[in-house]
Amino acid sequence: MKLKTLKAARPQQGAILIIMMVMLVLITLITVSSLRSTALDERMAGNARDRNKALQAAEAAVRACLLQATSSPPTYPANKILLPTSPPTAANWDTDATWTASGVDVTMTGAGLASDPRCLVENIGGGTSFRVTARAVGGSDLSVVMLQATYSAD
Repeated sequence: MKLKTLKAARPQQGAILIIMMVMLVLITLITVSSLRSTALDERMAGNARDRNKALQAAEAAVRACLLQATSSPPTYPANKILLPTSPPTAANWDTDATWTASGVDVTMTGAGLASDPRCLVENIGGGTSFRVTARAVGGSDLSVVMLQATYSAD
């Protein structure tokens, strides 16, 4: 009977360890990159939601103020109806002092807004034509929307 001789095992060289370490680093980089991308997507979605809230609040404020200014009798305060400015004077809606002095709050409870929207009404034609400008913020003060509508009974 012949005995088989065992060959001595080759000494390990550690190549698999290096390959696995490189693979582990690559998987970690891919994971970190995808987490950052997800966080950015979440922030963008939140900002879009805030802007959408502000836009909807501005639309509602324009409708409410226009309804007040055109109802019979008007319920919009007559002393707050402005006349348009002419150049080089800044437009009424571009001046913070005008918003403070002549702006009218439109109360929107439960809308999740940082503050209630405000509107300005300008008489642009003999009491039958109006320009309504509304300024609204979303869930934070960083998302601000201004919206204008013109109304004419003619």
